[in-house]
Amino acid sequence: MNKDPAWALAEHVCGSGFADLPTATRAATRNDILDTFGCLLGGSGEPGIAELARVIGGWGGAQQSQVMLWQLRLPAPQAALLNASMAHALDFDDTLDHGGSIHPGASVLAASLAVSDMLGGVPGEMLLLAIALGLDVSCRVALASTVDRGWHRTAAMGVFGAAAAAGKLLGLNVEQMVNALGIAFSQSAGNRQCIVDGALTKRLQAGQAASSGVFAAILAAQGFTGAHNIFLGRFGFFELYQPGGYDAAKLVDDLGREFRGDQLSFKPYACGRPQHAILDAAIAARGQLALGPEVDPAEIADVRVTASPATIAEQFNGAQHKRRPTQIVEAQFALPYLIAAALVHGRVGIREVADIHNAQVVSIAETMLGIDAGQEAGGVTIRLRNGRTATGRMGPPLGSPENPLGIDQLEMKFADCARNAVRPLSDDAVRAAAHTILHLEDLGDVSELLRHFV
Repeated sequence: MNKDPAWALAEHVCGSGFADLPTATRAATRNDILDTFGCLLGGSGEPGIAELARVIGGWGGAQQSQVMLWQLRLPAPQAALLNASMAHALDFDDTLDHGGSIHPGASVLAASLAVSDMLGGVPGEMLLLAIALGLDVSCRVALASTVDRGWHRTAAMGVFGAAAAAGKLLGLNVEQMVNALGIAFSQSAGNRQCIVDGALTKRLQAGQAASSGVFAAILAAQGFTGAHNIFLGRFGFFELYQPGGYDAAKLVDDLGREFRGDQLSFKPYACGRPQHAILDAAIAARGQLALGPEVDPAEIADVRVTASPATIAEQFNGAQHKRRPTQIVEAQFALPYLIAAALVHGRVGIREVADIHNAQVVSIAETMLGIDAGQEAGGVTIRLRNGRTATGRMGPPLGSPENPLGIDQLEMKFADCARNAVRPLSDDAVRAAAHTILHLEDLGDVSELLRHFV
């Protein structure tokens, strides 16, 4: 048997130094860290986090790594679990739009912070390197998995990137790194039924990927072994998880030359990424009618949404919780509700998504019509009671590489997320953290960043 692609990935991760990162990759990785760290702060008080902190904090253990904002230090895998669960709680974190919407940043960042804190004295450029490599690995696994089989890619595939990043920080050699990836494969898990059911396990699954990645790397450093034929073996990842639905070449195409994390999108809206292009259209139509500043949204007579047959069937045909969600996880994936929130508020931020009892939003959502777009581009048409109409059309979603958020917008999002933290944070601390992240190469010790968020 030829060597499994896991060996090429391991050689890439172990052999890459900071100087090997293209300038564009350094910038993209800094932006991802800023975005994901902000989401972590914003998700720190969301449902499920207090319960996780109570249970895992109650177990205690070696005080290796910091849990952000909870005044807890825990063994590194457990700290990673909590921090990644926070980072994914708002569904506001990064996505690979053409890779099944995997969110790699939450697990990779949390694993990297936990190991850096455990080790102490890790410089910022080493953290940036580890995260760039971890994002690359996670994205490559997602891109190689070409058919959607219902895995929560953030967890089931993100565990490999978390293990790679943790292993890089621990200084694993190539064989140890393969073992780390193999141990991670033994813990690869996570499905999307939790999204369908509106369950808190969606955020936990990002946490378990981070935790398992750290655990895998630490075990490998001690000489523990995992499977070596991880992806193409008889019972490898592709055979078991993606039968008939993979392209293994995508694991290694342009390896070391192209870093797939450069292709990540950053969300302007705190909800599922597939909803973003149509929310752009809704906000564009709202702007044409000057709703909010000049025209009361109560003047809306009707809203018509054109989209793919699958979107119409899933979101509009008889799914009452899509129009009137009962809790936050449902709201994050309820397109009629989200469009209505965009029309009323002009934005779909953390508070707007969570405002599920807003009577005006619910009223618009309940009367919204979904229409099969056929071969045409989707969009949103608003008609006012006075007969005026406006239509917004779907295009490349805001935050994508084709339609990126500017650095000022990312900093505003970071500050907005920080205002939603489980405890108040000073503006000075938030500004200092954003500045530190955007100049990460100059940081002598990652602990200088973390001290703002004990």
